[in-house]
Amino acid sequence: MRARAAWLLAWLLVLLLISAGLFALYLCQSRAAPFNSDGAANVLQGRAMATGNPLLRGWWTSDVSFYTTELPEYALVTAVRGLSPDVVHLCGAFTYTLTVLLAALAARAGAGWSGAGIAAAIMLAPSILGGTEVFLEYPDHAGTAVPVLLLVLLLGRAGGEGAGRLALPAAACALLALAQVGDDLSLVAATVPLAAVCALRLLTARRPGGGGRRPAATLADGRLLAAAVISVGLAKLADLVIRAQGGFDLRPLGGVALAPLRQVPANARLLWQSLILLFGANNPGPPHQPQTIRAHVLLVGMADSHVIGLLLAGAGLAAGGASLLSRQADRGTQLLVAAISVVLAAGVFTTVLRSLSNAHEVAVLLPLGAALAGRVLPGAGAACYSRAPARARRVGIAPLALGAWLTVSVAELCYAAAWPATTLPEQAVAAWLVSHHERTGLAGYWQASATTVTSGGRVLVAPVTLSAAPAAAPARVSGEAAADRWESSAAWYQPAERDATFVIAVTGPGAAGGLSPAAVRASFGAPAAEHEVGQDLVMLYRYNLLTRLRGAAFPGPG
Repeated sequence: MRARAAWLLAWLLVLLLISAGLFALYLCQSRAAPFNSDGAANVLQGRAMATGNPLLRGWWTSDVSFYTTELPEYALVTAVRGLSPDVVHLCGAFTYTLTVLLAALAARAGAGWSGAGIAAAIMLAPSILGGTEVFLEYPDHAGTAVPVLLLVLLLGRAGGEGAGRLALPAAACALLALAQVGDDLSLVAATVPLAAVCALRLLTARRPGGGGRRPAATLADGRLLAAAVISVGLAKLADLVIRAQGGFDLRPLGGVALAPLRQVPANARLLWQSLILLFGANNPGPPHQPQTIRAHVLLVGMADSHVIGLLLAGAGLAAGGASLLSRQADRGTQLLVAAISVVLAAGVFTTVLRSLSNAHEVAVLLPLGAALAGRVLPGAGAACYSRAPARARRVGIAPLALGAWLTVSVAELCYAAAWPATTLPEQAVAAWLVSHHERTGLAGYWQASATTVTSGGRVLVAPVTLSAAPAAAPARVSGEAAADRWESSAAWYQPAERDATFVIAVTGPGAAGGLSPAAVRASFGAPAAEHEVGQDLVMLYRYNLLTRLRGAAFPGPG
């Protein structure tokens, strides 16, 4: 008994040390990625939750809230670290570290340590070009793999003698409901696949010759199917309760629908390009260009090595596909196959992928594909290994190859961690505003929250939109300003509580992403003074700009 406890303690210590090392390396790599207002808004939401507003009353979120997935993590880190751009990097590194560990554990549950090694090798070193932004930055669906992988591990406890118990279906139902409140993608990546797997298992059990499955396992399938269905209702009920209590207002999802048949081939090509990016097999610059290869020979070599992971994930999906119709296959493997298949189908037959910049919408395919490959490929490889020559079996080619692959992945991760941190884009203007005692102002979306967080909260910059004035507007007004109801708080726009005296306009190369000086003058009139700070133009006014805004009222409960 003592020996077992000592072994368990040693195993946990090793796991903790590995996790700490991975976290440190991922944190360094994350800092090489740009910081923007998407991540800054999540930091501000986390601070609001940590300082007495757990329901985010008065907040307009994006079309995905991440309220029950990453935002609690942001609240905790912000409470410890304070308001800082580094919160985004800390949370991104922690989430990816957790995802890698869960994918490896999910693979180990199906195929032992060799499976865990395969899953880890596929995921260990996210691509510097593309992978850093998708997996190591602000919440953008990649973290939704965490509850899906937790569900896979949970399903491993749903068989055997305890299959008829209510605790595991109840836990699965709660996990699914919480994930759906935070991100609707979990409906596609977990809830629907689990329901489909359990329904299929029940149908195959009723087929002639399907009596090999134990009654307890069949009962568990029925309860898990009910849990998946009930979780949808619970998630909707939770949303209604949050709104009834005046909680955050989730912005509607726009532009996602079934794709016309003529668009399916283009979607398939875009999905393939997204997979290449997610698995890190994307080369820098135009492909097959000699000058590109010479300038980035190391990056090109890394991208080529990541093709291995993509091919193994495809082989894992092919090998695991047969398990959907198997009476004896485990639910975890079946869930992974179904989840990957549903997400792939969504990428091909809907409009969710509009360009390669939307690759994050299917980012869960990397950890789910890695976990599936780790679960099924060692078994298939063992069959081939048993037919290999005796000399090859004695050498142990497979363990050596896996060890070499893991070593290369660690070296690649260390190389990525050594990249220099990116300069904060709003650092100069934030410092200028603090030094000139400017406390509240307005800007376009991409400058607003980023400036607020970069200043450590000493300056509040609220995002606004500018548009042409309506025909009935007074002649002296040629433009109209409104609160930007996207990742913002209604409390920022109350003229009785705040006095906004400046607008940040953009004059440099990034002007397309901000307010132009001409548009600002059209909406607010001529400024009392102007100051150029880098590519930003700080326009100072002698009246409260919030009095000119419309659309700042929050819907409230009801």
